[in-house]
Amino acid sequence: MSRIRMKVFIRNESDATLTFSSDEIVHGDYTPDWTPPSVIQPGEQKGFQGEGNIVPINQPITGTEGRVRYNIVAPNSGGELYIHWDSPLIESQYGNTFHIWAPPDWEVSHSGGQGHEAELEIRLRRTARRSVLNFHPHGRGFAFTNKWDGELPVISLGFLWNKLFDSLPGPLGELGIGRVIDENWAPITHADAGLCGGMVYAVMDYYAFHLLPPEQTTSPNSRNDGLFEFIRDRLWDSFDVGGEGHRFLGYSSPHYPNGDEGVIQTVGLTRGRSWITYREAWPQIQQDIDAGKLSPLGLIQTDNLDIGGNHQVLAYAYEKSGQDVKLFIYDPNKAQREVRYEFNVTATDGEVHINRYVEDILENDKHIYCFFRINGYAPKMPPSGRRITSVREAVRASTTQNTPYSVRAAIAGSNSAGSLTNWVRSL
Repeated sequence: MSRIRMKVFIRNESDATLTFSSDEIVHGDYTPDWTPPSVIQPGEQKGFQGEGNIVPINQPITGTEGRVRYNIVAPNSGGELYIHWDSPLIESQYGNTFHIWAPPDWEVSHSGGQGHEAELEIRLRRTARRSVLNFHPHGRGFAFTNKWDGELPVISLGFLWNKLFDSLPGPLGELGIGRVIDENWAPITHADAGLCGGMVYAVMDYYAFHLLPPEQTTSPNSRNDGLFEFIRDRLWDSFDVGGEGHRFLGYSSPHYPNGDEGVIQTVGLTRGRSWITYREAWPQIQQDIDAGKLSPLGLIQTDNLDIGGNHQVLAYAYEKSGQDVKLFIYDPNKAQREVRYEFNVTATDGEVHINRYVEDILENDKHIYCFFRINGYAPKMPPSGRRITSVREAVRASTTQNTPYSVRAAIAGSNSAGSLTNWVRSL
């Protein structure tokens, strides 16, 4: 095995100048001519590389670990950018690990950095609200909440059979077996348990096809309603049964650990809920939003295997200041009201702490044990979608403003080159 190396690139996307302050090599050393640069100017990307030690027969005997500090020199604010990397000789269940911190009013993020020949990219920016373009629950969310008639069947034997048939049409068809005509045959669960995941996926679908959802303020109450059937189907899709849907059950176990301290973490069997939330899910969500993509989340709200108490929501914007994060959410239980989660991502040695706000009012009625990004979304054409036909609809769908709405502010925040025509087309 070759020498273990870690390239670290710092992208300075701010108005600050970064000046080298200090460093410490714990394991290994720097690659010659790849030492931390003394200055990183605004708009520059520069880097360095740490590498582990080897013996003469070209076998590694250490990984690479170190710490580097930069002063953030900027008008009216500053502080320290702290970078710690650890690429061990023998990887644990955590892989390569990093602690990268910036002071309040600054946003630092990182990506990559895994493997024995790794590249870590660090990005420094001023704190600001980052949003998916032209999305806000005021206009993009359903006007009705996640409350349904308890007589409506959701998961039934007929529904499950047809899902099985769709996944194995060839073998079953050869046996003369077909789909069940009545998908609602032999119901197992009903709609009063909630269809949050289906509503989240449906909202994503309307957005993907540049449509608004129906204007109705009450949920469908007929099993033959096209919108109900669509949301029910999308609920099944959101469970990611063929992928990592098992996380809804596994993370709900009373035996699943919260933090990093414990026997099963030490022996490498699993990672705690805090690590999953702060080190895995949050960076994935941030990358989604930075790439202009909505990010569906599974919330674990129980630790006694009552998976019906869990929930699904949709992240569409964030604001990060130092280690504090504000994550903006479409929550099917709150219809078109703005929801946000606030949490600190510094430590993973204890349980997750998240404050949930609904239009600036703290509502911590249900504890969030952890959250994770739901994978596998693919858009499907939703029913009864509406084109935007008025300026008011356009503003509600695309801006965080409260009434009275300002078209000028909406255009300015839409990255549409300041043109009313371009703004409307972008919707």
